[in-house]
Order: sequence, then structure tokens, then C-alpha cells
Amino acid sequence: MIAFRVFEIMFKFLDKHLEEMLLVFLLSLMSILIGAQVFMRYVMGDSLTWSEELARYAFIWATYLGVAYGVKRNAHICVEAAVTRLPGLYRHYASILSHVLFIVFAVLVVKEGYALTLKIFSFGQQSSAMGLPMGYIYLAPTVGFALVILRLLQCIVAEVKVMRGGSTK
Repeated sequence: MIAFRVFEIMFKFLDKHLEEMLLVFLLSLMSILIGAQVFMRYVMGDSLTWSEELARYAFIWATYLGVAYGVKRNAHICVEAAVTRLPGLYRHYASILSHVLFIVFAVLVVKEGYALTLKIFSFGQQSSAMGLPMGYIYLAPTVGFALVILRLLQCIVAEVKVMRGGSTK
């Protein structure tokens, strides 16, 4: 019973902070790498061969995880001119429909991203400076949009709860 409670607490923590933790780590890593590269180039007169590449890959991952974080926080740009004129119940239906359409798009990105990732891994392509398998870089859209699907499903559940008169929390 205690193990289940610990698992539940950990799951809630990850559900609430997963994207934030990963984004903070990746953005910190990028800042440190770029700072180290500037220091090495202008102070030491030499440069690191791998730092810019790793910072670029961290940026790619941060971008796709940022999409999921934007969905979680409902922070993406949207056009609400027509939706705000709808009666309350239809506004909820329109929101759910937009989430479903976004899920369809995200499923396509995950499907095609996964297929591309498998191809890249099978080719054995590696990054030039670090020798990192490029499949890990191509996995970023797949993981990011899989998180988008999860967050959109959570949004739909919250919207249905509001429609039924329940709380969103």
C-alpha cells in the first residue's frame, strides 16, 4: 500500500513537472555549452569541437518538448474570434474538436517520426563531431508529439469535466 502511494506521488509529480524539468535541464545545458565555447574560443584561443553540436541537439529536443509544455499550459497561439461568440456548451464542443484535430496531427507526426527514426538507426548515421547516433536526434519529434497527445487527452478530460459541472483539478 505504501509503495502504491509513493508511486502515485511520483506519477503526479512527473505529470505536473516533467516537461519543465526536461526543459530546464536542456536550456541550462545549452547555456553552459555555449558559454564554455565562448570562453574557449576568445579566452583560451581554442575551441571545443563538440559543444556546438550538442547545444544544437539540446535545442532541437527543447523545441519539441516545448510544444508539449505549451499544450499543457494552453499557451499556444489560437484564433478565438469565432469560438468566443458561441454559446457556452458549443464553446466546449469546439474546444474538444480542436483538441481532437490536433491529436490527429500529432498521431501523424509520431507515426512518421517513428518510421524515420527507425530508418536513421538502421542506416547507422552518426553525428560528425560526437559520433552520436542520429536516431536519437530524430526521435525528438516522436517523443515531443507523444507527450502532446497525452496532454491533449488530459485537456479533453478536463473539458468534459467542466461540461458535466465538475472541477478541472
